[in-house]
Amino acid sequence: MNRRDLLKAFGGLALGVPVLAHQHGGMGAGTPGAAAAGTLVPPKPIPWETGQCGFCEMPIKTPEGAWRGRTFPKGFFEQTYSQIAFEKPRPAPHNPKETVEALHFESIACMVNYAWVHGLRDGEGATFYVTDRGAYDPARPQETVRLVPARSATFYWGERMMVVMNAKLLAFASAKAAQDFAEAHKAQHGRQRFYSFQTLLDLAPLPEMNLVALLARHAGLLQNR
Repeated sequence: MNRRDLLKAFGGLALGVPVLAHQHGGMGAGTPGAAAAGTLVPPKPIPWETGQCGFCEMPIKTPEGAWRGRTFPKGFFEQTYSQIAFEKPRPAPHNPKETVEALHFESIACMVNYAWVHGLRDGEGATFYVTDRGAYDPARPQETVRLVPARSATFYWGERMMVVMNAKLLAFASAKAAQDFAEAHKAQHGRQRFYSFQTLLDLAPLPEMNLVALLARHAGLLQNR
């Protein structure tokens, strides 16, 4: 997408208009299934102690104690950890002199939005991974993160569900696990939807906190952070 198209998208977001959703039947239009074939790059080690989100730069590990005036429950960040693993090292996002084998994200939406801005595609020299929330134990966050290819995962959206960046998305290795989770939380989460990874890509950019500013920064429209 060029800058003119991006600015048009920003205008739609500012007015509260779904930028791409109307082209694909709106929220919940997809059915779970594979988003892409092609290369399956193995996931890379997760730098829990030093890692930051490649899109919003928040830590991928839940901070201990207060952070930016808030205290988060144990395991709150890790449950939505996501990764783009590369077949070949590529320049680091903020330091072209360095290379990285993977990019790390603390939100599913952050990963999808980063890929949307930078033109990254699953199965084309990169594999997108998400944490299987069905196998995750918040009491043992880093130990129970199990990465599954995003292309085969089922994604759950809960209207009142709180996750990092307020993205309202979790990933599950199977549709049944996602449906069981939804049934157990229908009273707390309000409206619920299931998505395939392809549907998330079709709907990008996905709503989350500070979306317009983050998209503008990654597109080079904002030079100062």
